[in-house]
Amino acid sequence: MYTTYNVVYNFLMNDTSIRYLEMLQFLPIYPAKRSLPEIQDHLKAYDYLVSDRTIQRDLIKLSSAFGLYCDDRSIPFGWCWMKDAKRADMASMDHAEALTLSLAKTYLSDVLPINNSARIDALFKRAENFLDQMQGSDLIKWKDKVRVIPVTHGYVTPKIKDEIQGVIYESLLREKQFVGKYLSREATKSKKAVFNPLAIVSHGVVTRVICTREIDGQIDNIIRYLPIHRFKSVSPLENKINIPDGFNLDDYLSSGQIEYLYDESIDLHLKFRHSAGLHLTETPFSKNQEIKIVKGKSITLKAKTPYTETLKRWILGFGDQVKVMGPAKLKKEIKEIYKTSLMNELWIR
Repeated sequence: MYTTYNVVYNFLMNDTSIRYLEMLQFLPIYPAKRSLPEIQDHLKAYDYLVSDRTIQRDLIKLSSAFGLYCDDRSIPFGWCWMKDAKRADMASMDHAEALTLSLAKTYLSDVLPINNSARIDALFKRAENFLDQMQGSDLIKWKDKVRVIPVTHGYVTPKIKDEIQGVIYESLLREKQFVGKYLSREATKSKKAVFNPLAIVSHGVVTRVICTREIDGQIDNIIRYLPIHRFKSVSPLENKINIPDGFNLDDYLSSGQIEYLYDESIDLHLKFRHSAGLHLTETPFSKNQEIKIVKGKSITLKAKTPYTETLKRWILGFGDQVKVMGPAKLKKEIKEIYKTSLMNELWIR
C-alpha cells in the first residue's frame, strides 16, 4: 500500500507529480464531485494527454494516501475529497487569490497573452472551483457586488480572430516582428506591411496594438495605434522589432497620442458654474490643473493638456454649464459646434 511518504516522494522525483497535484487541486469537497471526463479535460489544459484508465489508476493510487472518495452510485463515477479530509493543497490559492483571479477573468481577459490561454483558463477554472467550495463566505459574494461601468456608451466588443490575436500577442511577448494585412476604417482594400509591436492597450471595448510599420523595407517610425480587429491576416516573423528611440508606453499614453490629436498641447482655460465644476476638487482634470473657486458662483480651471477630440466631447457634455475662456481656437470651434447644433435642432422641429 502507498503511504503519504511514497506519494510525496513521487511528487519530488518525477514529472507525474505535477499531474497528481493538478488532479488533487481540481477535486472538490464532498458532496460536489468531478467525473473522469471532467478531470481529463482539466489535465488537457496543462498539456497532459492521458487516458481515462490512467487517470483512474492515478486516483486509486492517490486515494490510498489522501482522503479521496469515489462516488460509484451513478455513471460516470465522481471523485472528490472526503468531507473531513485534510486537503493536500501544496500550491493552493487562498480566498483573496481566487477572488482576484475571478475578477481578472471578467475584466482583463482581452489583454492577457493568448498563447497561454489554455493554462490561464485552467487557472481561472481552479479559482472558480475554489470559490464554489466557499459558498456562504462573505468574500465569495464580492464578485457579485462589483462592476466596472464604461464612462461612455457601452459598445459591443468587436470580434477578433483568435489566430490573429495569438500571433500579435506572441510577437509582442517575444519582441518579434509580424507581417500582416491591415484594413483602415475608410479603405476598401487592406495594405500589407511588416509591423513592430510595442504594446497592447485596451481602450474602452477596443483592443489595439501600438506599433510602427515597414513597407517594402522602408522603416516608418510613426507610432501607430491600430485596432486589432481590423487586421485581416497576420504571420509571425523571427526578426527582432525596431523600437523607436526613447519610446516609453506611459509617456506615450499621457501625451494624448491615442486620441485624434489636433495639436501637441494647449493651455486650457474653462469657467464652470459652481455646481458643475465641483467634481474637479475630488477628481482633478490633470496633475497640473489649477482651479480657482468663487464660492456659490464659479470654478475656473487652467491646465496644460493635449488638444483632442475627446477633450471637445468632454467640454460639450457640460452644455451651458461651462464657458471656454481659451485658447481662442478651441473657443471658436466649440462656438461653431453649438451654432451648428442649434441650426440642426431648428431644422428637425
